[in-house]
Amino acid sequence: NGMTPERIYSATFLDLDGKPKPLDRWKGKVVVLNFWATWCPPCRAEIPEFVKFQAKYAGKGFSFVGIALDEHDAVVAFAKEFGVNYPLLLGGVEGSGFADSLGGRSALPFSVVLDRQGNIVATHLGTINGAELEKLLPGLL
Repeated sequence: NGMTPERIYSATFLDLDGKPKPLDRWKGKVVVLNFWATWCPPCRAEIPEFVKFQAKYAGKGFSFVGIALDEHDAVVAFAKEFGVNYPLLLGGVEGSGFADSLGGRSALPFSVVLDRQGNIVATHLGTINGAELEKLLPGLL
């Protein structure tokens, strides 16, 4: 799809405090970019498992990065309610286009697994569970 690590890492989104966060801050980690929204039932269903997964693997150079295609206040309330323990960014219209450029086809949830160099090693349209992620990680961490 032409999405090089340089192009992926050059993307910048706002965090929940309104500060720009370039994706290159996660260079050197295995990252799952998860495009989601609070109004998306499958997204809501997978995030509690992501929270457990993040706690298990954060110390091993792994991070989820949630890119919400949603309103700021809804994302903040959701993060508190679900105890989200990984970075959440506000994607807006740019986030939707970025997801599409990664293969998302304007559907949620959509996840992209990046290796430590920022190469796309997997994409997944629809919910993804811990067991599916566990199969991907051994060669990456």
